[in-house]
Amino acid sequence: SAGWRAGTGSTRNQWNCQACRSRHWFNLTDARRHEQTRKHRDAVAHRLKKASQVASTSAAPPPTLGVDREATVGPLAELLQDVTARIDDAPPESLPDPEAELPSTGLDWETLSAELGGQIAPSHTQAALSGLTATLTRWLIGGEGDDTDSDDAGCNEAQEEAEEGFGVKGKILETLPVEYPLSAGVPRSARNTTQDHNWYPWPDKQTCVLDIIRHLPRSLFSDSQMEIILWCLEVLGVDNLPSLFVLKTLDKMLQSHCGIESIRQRGPLGHVYYVNDLAAILAQEMANPRVRPYLRFYPEDAGSHMKEGWHAARWLRELSPEIATPMIRIGEQDFYVNEPAKLHDGRVVIPRRWFTRAQAHLTVEEPSLHGEGWLLHPVTFQDGHRGYIVHEEDTVSFSSRLLSLSFPLMVETFQTDNLPDPRTIIGRKVAGEDGIHPWTYTDPHSGNPWRLRARGHRVVSLLMWMYCDDTSGNMSKKWNKHNSWLFTLAGLPRALAHQESNVHFLATSNIAPPLEMLHGIVGQLEKGQTEGFWAWDILHQEMVLVIPAVLAILGDNPMQSEIACHVGLTGRLFCRNCMVRGKERGNGEDVGRQQTGHAQGDKTPASSAEESASSMGSGASRSATKRSRKETMQELVDRARRFLGDTFQEFFLERIFAFGRKLRGSQAEKQALLDAFIMQEIPDEICSPVWKIKDLDPHQDTPVEILHVVLLGFIKYFWRDAVARVPSDKKDLLKARLSSLDVSGLGIPPLSGETLVSYAGSLTGRDFRAISQVAPFVLYDMVPQPCYQAWQALSALVPLIWQPEIDDLDDHLERLQAAIDYFLDCTARWTPRWFNKPKFHVLRHLVDHIRRFGPAVLFATEGFESFNAIIRSKSIHSNHQAPSRDIARAFARVNRIRHLLCGGVFIPHTDHLSLATSADTGSPPAPFSDNPSDWRSAGPLPMALLRVPRANQESMFGSLLPDDDCLAVTDANSTGTCVLLSGPAIKPAATLTSTHVVTSLIPPDAYLWRCASCTDAAGDTFKLSGWILVRDREAVPPLCIGRVTEILQVHGSKAFQRRCADVVLIERFVRDGIASPYGLPRLLPAGWRAVDPTVTSTRAALTHNEPHDVLLNTFQMRSAVHLQQLRHIPQPLNRDHAILTGARAEIDAQKASAATQPASKGKAISRQPRRN
Repeated sequence: SAGWRAGTGSTRNQWNCQACRSRHWFNLTDARRHEQTRKHRDAVAHRLKKASQVASTSAAPPPTLGVDREATVGPLAELLQDVTARIDDAPPESLPDPEAELPSTGLDWETLSAELGGQIAPSHTQAALSGLTATLTRWLIGGEGDDTDSDDAGCNEAQEEAEEGFGVKGKILETLPVEYPLSAGVPRSARNTTQDHNWYPWPDKQTCVLDIIRHLPRSLFSDSQMEIILWCLEVLGVDNLPSLFVLKTLDKMLQSHCGIESIRQRGPLGHVYYVNDLAAILAQEMANPRVRPYLRFYPEDAGSHMKEGWHAARWLRELSPEIATPMIRIGEQDFYVNEPAKLHDGRVVIPRRWFTRAQAHLTVEEPSLHGEGWLLHPVTFQDGHRGYIVHEEDTVSFSSRLLSLSFPLMVETFQTDNLPDPRTIIGRKVAGEDGIHPWTYTDPHSGNPWRLRARGHRVVSLLMWMYCDDTSGNMSKKWNKHNSWLFTLAGLPRALAHQESNVHFLATSNIAPPLEMLHGIVGQLEKGQTEGFWAWDILHQEMVLVIPAVLAILGDNPMQSEIACHVGLTGRLFCRNCMVRGKERGNGEDVGRQQTGHAQGDKTPASSAEESASSMGSGASRSATKRSRKETMQELVDRARRFLGDTFQEFFLERIFAFGRKLRGSQAEKQALLDAFIMQEIPDEICSPVWKIKDLDPHQDTPVEILHVVLLGFIKYFWRDAVARVPSDKKDLLKARLSSLDVSGLGIPPLSGETLVSYAGSLTGRDFRAISQVAPFVLYDMVPQPCYQAWQALSALVPLIWQPEIDDLDDHLERLQAAIDYFLDCTARWTPRWFNKPKFHVLRHLVDHIRRFGPAVLFATEGFESFNAIIRSKSIHSNHQAPSRDIARAFARVNRIRHLLCGGVFIPHTDHLSLATSADTGSPPAPFSDNPSDWRSAGPLPMALLRVPRANQESMFGSLLPDDDCLAVTDANSTGTCVLLSGPAIKPAATLTSTHVVTSLIPPDAYLWRCASCTDAAGDTFKLSGWILVRDREAVPPLCIGRVTEILQVHGSKAFQRRCADVVLIERFVRDGIASPYGLPRLLPAGWRAVDPTVTSTRAALTHNEPHDVLLNTFQMRSAVHLQQLRHIPQPLNRDHAILTGARAEIDAQKASAATQPASKGKAISRQPRRN
């Protein structure tokens, strides 16, 4: 084919494009693809244009190529053949017949070498001349002539020749298939790559897809793995693939174009770490269409109902007006807190906080806004001077509909209304105190400072759940501690806030401690709380000013103690929330001495059992074995009653002490040197940065973390103790009970008894969650009665703690407090030794924290704990030289990909738009534009990738993108959806329903279809023979338990048209006492009932079946809000009697141990026998 040069030697069976002057060699299929590229077509057009220009300078008209081929190329071809013959030392060949096979004008040196039995290679001159003559000859004789000179004609001829087996190397082409199976795609170059705006901000599809897979949170690839992926795609024939270098360059460009920044920080302790830009993350959330519609900025007064964090007292009543959302917009007026506002009834108030009030008929877009504030009383002095006095004891609550005039309008109209100047606030009167105190909340002449900063825009507050924890950066067991700071928005509903995609990374470091990293985070918080962060509100299509605030700091107990500058659980004052005291170490008791979090999987069952029986959960502290004497009974009683009744700064103090110890000389000289050292080496602020966070008390605003206190605390302690107590010959029975237990109603997979028993010391929170719901059913005859009663109390307590929604707050907290007290009393009656664990005291603060922060599941940390796996994988794929920087930048890119794929908008950083600069700061300005057209989003095709179906595969974007399906209310049309059984239609007389009940739901002459399952109003699916909880407000009683006996669909009914069931026949059961030994309600049949699945609310309920009993498992966590109404409430124990009983049993066990196993000489007895 014309324009191609055949290869020789190592490039045999390949061709080089002469038109493009390329150095790349192509096989047959790749050559055809190359001819279709824009680069090749442009090069051919340029050659033809140049040839026509040369021909136009000649006096004779140029010959038509391919018409008189012999006359045109004969003399030149003969000359070239002669040159070729001389080069090859062979006789010259005659010009080939145009219809005959074209000879190869180059030399195949590899073939010659093989035939001659030696290694022959041409000289550079010979090779050059051979290539030159071959190229000129192909150009002269290439192609059959016709009347056209178009590029397409040439390409078509080349394709026809290839298909017929002819070409420059005809014999070789005959052996190649038309479609070469290993053909590579067209390589990427500047000429054949154009930007497709549908893939904006990526230039094309290839770079978009590859950039996305490089930054998926749970699918990380190293550079070598990406090279393999690119090679695979090239072999598969994908065109225009970018190289890894291009991908990295594009990544940097996009990050600077529409990403967030990782800010380098040098902490006060001297460590370098990186913090992601908090302002940019919050701005992305406001501009994210998948997040912004669900954000709440105001607390809600829901009465006794509680479900979310904005229902609780911390946000509703305690949060300072300085960081809560300071304004509301009514019409064209903005009303701010701490400045006068006039009501329609003429009263003048100073609002202190804004909140919403729950009303069922209002939508999210139309909240019922209310305010709470103080009344202003006008006063007139003798000289005629008038002003206002704020009466703080006179608190009023008002609807936003009663607001009439905001502060700026009052300034304009106060003379007309004959009122004092609202800028004249004389002072405030405090309840219970005499005199008038000065007004210090704002400058009364200018009003709230946020009004000036906002410049007419809305101001909102974004509250956060902050979290800190340590995790290992290694995949191996070698511990590589990385402290990390994360957060999620408290204004999101719990179902969304706990999604992994809504957990945001701030900082991590393997050298900087948590409080040093908090120093950099607090710096951003302080800036946001004094100046605000500008963001684009995609819902209202306007700029807003965002105030960041911290609702609470979450973490495990040691981390929360460190953040609160507390000594921790090993100290004498071991509780960070109160002043409870442990016993002095010198008196033989080390309260709280423990090593939580370290499993004992490496111990033998015998040693583990012996230790569990001896310490009873004391944490296996080595120092505990060195006690000089045993506790007396009175000491045990006192300790049980007591339980039931700044590392940051230290770094600088140690430096001062270390420097002072080296000093020599007089006192004055040493003091002078010490002062100079402090002045030069010690920063001005050496207190923990946690004290700089506005309106945050680290002692009270670190709520009880139920994952580590309950699941990884009590349940872990009790289960390891129970497994250790079970004799070896009964362990197989315990495993069989666990494996055979029906847990379908719990919403968990079947249990593995072998794992739960053999590896009791290495279980996870998920395992302990299942154990808490089934332990009483398998341990009833394997542990002592006091131990089993403690298990019953604990299993009954867990559903109350994990209840996600509370209908009556006061009643729930009263029942929860009673359950906690009963659990602690049962534990004390078993043995007071469990109270070596400070977690038994920490639990007592849970009730107060639920009232202040919401249901306990809101501040559970399972979602954050699972995020540690992503941090670990990012650490593994870093270069391990600067892990803080690499991990922070990796998460910054995850934020960018998430924002773009969600359809979030942004202002490209390269655009010259107006910028909201920060006063007196050198930080980069934030993007600012009130013009919606300036804000751009990704093109339609990147977001269309999310909708690409994948058969039988979960979405790969589950950990990246928020999923609001969890908030969707069950569609009324889907309620009652059923699955039919095979078989013919039947008449009503053939059904069990007609036998047991008389119902109007089934017409007498209808045909019926039997169903296998049905969907209830809550979205759950129940099947035949399954157990359900039915709520029907029109029935008596409104709540009943039933077993599904029959599900019917009436042919031709409205439900039939919607593929729903018409009637469900259930066998009703009622409570009949308490079943021993489980302490659960016993159920007895009480007739039949036909219910309509479309109007009744049903919930699956687990039952435990015995040969003669049917029991209702109120230990289950699923549907706890409904089942707790049917739970059995045991009689409370007398605490003093329980403590005395447990202490007496412990002393008796010690005496028995001393009698059967005398202590070695000089050593105190530290272990006890196992008690069954």
